[in-house]
Parts: sequence; structure tokens; C-alpha cells
Amino acid sequence: MATEVQSAVFRIARLTITATLSFVLALTILPPGGPKPLLSPLTALLVVQFSVYQTIRAGILRVAAVTSGVLVAVMASSTIGFSWWTLGLTILAALVIGHVLRLREHVLEAPISAMLIFALGAASEAGATTRVLETLIGAATGLAATLLVPSVRVRPAEEAVQDITEKLRRLIEEIADGLRGERAEDEAARWQDAAEQLAREIGRTDRQLSAAEESVRLNPRTRARRLIDAGVALRNAMETIEHFTLSLRGLTRSLADDERFGEHGRLLTEPALRRELGDALAGIAASIAAYGRLARSDLARDARPFLAEHDLETRVDVARERRARLTRRLHERAASGDLWPLYGEVSMDVDRLIEHLRVEHRARAREHWRRHRGAARHLPARPVRVVQQAGHQLRRAAESAATAADRNARESDDPDHRH
Repeated sequence: MATEVQSAVFRIARLTITATLSFVLALTILPPGGPKPLLSPLTALLVVQFSVYQTIRAGILRVAAVTSGVLVAVMASSTIGFSWWTLGLTILAALVIGHVLRLREHVLEAPISAMLIFALGAASEAGATTRVLETLIGAATGLAATLLVPSVRVRPAEEAVQDITEKLRRLIEEIADGLRGERAEDEAARWQDAAEQLAREIGRTDRQLSAAEESVRLNPRTRARRLIDAGVALRNAMETIEHFTLSLRGLTRSLADDERFGEHGRLLTEPALRRELGDALAGIAASIAAYGRLARSDLARDARPFLAEHDLETRVDVARERRARLTRRLHERAASGDLWPLYGEVSMDVDRLIEHLRVEHRARAREHWRRHRGAARHLPARPVRVVQQAGHQLRRAAESAATAADRNARESDDPDHRH
């Protein structure tokens, strides 16, 4: 919230100063005695965007729209005079020219400029030249202001990604706590609604991420050059969160389907299965929290996310071990004749949730943007392999421990072995 307030204050101050400066420059440059050059500050207000790239684009389209509108008005006034049908033909011609020039959202500015020329009584060669000069002064002032004081919107996008990650963690923890506790009425339906709502919020986060990527394009600030790969890091994290949310929606949909069967369901009515699934989801919640810390560490000026990768790998291994217990439980049910299609769906959804958080995916993406975007400040190749090897060793140790625990359990259940 504080970042949004600071961004709004910065934008208001920059627009006010830019428009005022544009008017003063127009008064200084243009010959005296004519109408007040209000088109100059108006152009500056319309041209200034949050990024250098968007400002250049808006400036070019704005100048093209105003120039075409002014020329159409001058030609119409000098050849056929002004009347209601002349106005209609002028608007039609300006709109056609605007679409031919592909002015897009600026297409209406061509007929507006033409009508402004008629309203000011400046449909002459001198008046048209003045109007075009005002537009050029406003566009140049707006571009200069953006180049001198550009904005970098990486921080709001980073906060949005952090926020959506935290909401995911809280929702998974809520589901895990609910499964390990007493069964509640319509619990799975509430979880499904929450997952659907979270998926809709991702669209807003994606728009903020697009704004962050635009803000570093052509940005002359040194800090922006250092953050050129921050948009790539956030985009990679956002794609992982989107895939993760899709799998979570599938899981909650399966639980809601089981809930609709009431007492004839298999998953939500069985305490043992609820507990095993809740334990697995609790491990996934801890993993998504670790993934969020890893994603944030990639945005540091001197990123060294070794500890974050190690933490994520350890927590994912714990989630895998709990997932393995759940899978064995489901296989035992299926082997005993309790065939239930939702067993397989839930098992696959849990597998996907864990797979999305593998540290190898993040390390591979980091190496990719290092090679293709020149972000040399990130992890070199050798430490990445070291971290991956450490993760593989941890995974093998966890699998060995799980195998030993299963063997001990079988031996303790064997009557011949006990005697």
C-alpha cells in the first residue's frame, strides 16, 4: 500500500511539473500574440507514461494524430469552407487517416485536433503550423521528463508476486489443517471457491508484472539496467505460480466431488486418508513458502540464493516423503478392492503440486536468463550443479530412510519375525 501511495505521488508531481514546463517553453518558443498554447501541456499530459518505451510510442502516435487532424482541417477550410457537412467530411477523413496510420487508441485525437483547429479559428497555414509546433513541444517535454526522471515499477510487481505466493501458502495450510481436524460441512466447496478466487487474482498480478517489464525497457537509469533481468525472474516465478494454482484447483475440485457423495465418499470420510493428505499438503505449504523466499532472493542486487535453494530442496523432499506415504495408502486401498477414481486424481494433483516447486526448474530458468540477457550477477554454472547434487543426495537419503522405515514396519508386523 505504501508503495502504491509513493507511486501515485510521484506520478502526480511529474505530470504537474511536466505540463507546466511545457506551457512555459511554448510561450518562450512560439511567436507572441496568438492564442494561449494550451495544446502543448495537453500533449505533455497525454504523452507521459510510466515507462520510457510507452512514452516514446505515445509521443509518436500523438504527434501523428495531431498533425493529420490539423492538415485535414486546413485543407477542408481552404478548399470548401466550414459548414456542418464540411465538419462531417473532416471527421470522416481524419478517422480514415487515423486507421490507415494505425494510431490505435490515439485514433480519435485526429478528428479532435481538426475540430480544435476550427474552434480556435486557426484553420490557416500559420495557425496549423503553430498547433503542430505546440504538439511537438509537448511531446518533447514529456519524453524529456520521462528520460530524466523515469519510473521503475519492479517493486510493485515484486510485492504482488509475494502477495499471491503468501495467499497460496495460507490456503494450502487451511486445507491441510482442515483435513487433519474434524470434518466440517461444505469444507471442500469452500476450498474450491478459494482456489478459484485465487486463480482470478493472478490476472491482476500478471498485469502488474507486464508493467514492471515495460518500465525497464529503454530505461536510462543505472538501477534499471541492473534490474533488467528482474522482470524475467518475476515472470518465471509467476508462471510457476500459475501452473501451481491450476493443479491446486484440480485438487480442490476432486475433494469437492468426493464431498458431494456425502457419507458414500472415500476421501473426506476416512480419517486416515484425511490425515495423510493433510500431512502432504502441510509439506507443500512449507515448500511454497520456501519457493517464495527463493524467488525474492533472485531479485537481490548481488543474488546468492544458495541457502534459499537448499531450504526449498529440503522442504520439497519432506513433501515427497509424505506424498509417498499417501500414495502407498491409496495403493493399498486399490489393492484391497476399494477402487475409487478420485484416488488417482488426487494422487496426480499432489504429484503436480510438488513437481512445480522443484529447485532444478528455478536453477535452469536462472541459467537461461543469464545466458540470454547477460545477467552475470546471478549464480554461475558450477554452484548450481553443486546445489543440485546436494539436493539429489538429500533426496536419496530421504528415500533410504523411508525404505528402512517400511522394512522395519513389515518386520514388526511379521509374527514369525517377532518370535
